[in-house]
Amino acid sequence: MKLATLEAALNARPFRPFELRVDGETVAVQHPEQLFLADKKTTAIIDASDRIHIMEVSEISKLTLLRHKTPRSKV
Repeated sequence: MKLATLEAALNARPFRPFELRVDGETVAVQHPEQLFLADKKTTAIIDASDRIHIMEVSEISKLTLLRHKTPRSKV
């Protein structure tokens, strides 16, 4: 993965949630404050279970934008 691709997804406004695939595992990023870039090559992600994933940006094989959740109307 190119750093510019990850930064573009992270800095998009409005932010759109995405998933990152590393070694066959996917990690969801639902909010930009979940992902931290260090030294422009390493990233740390805090997932919904409060687990911390630390990886090299170059090891990320895929970034997938997630669909926006639409609130359901109450009847």
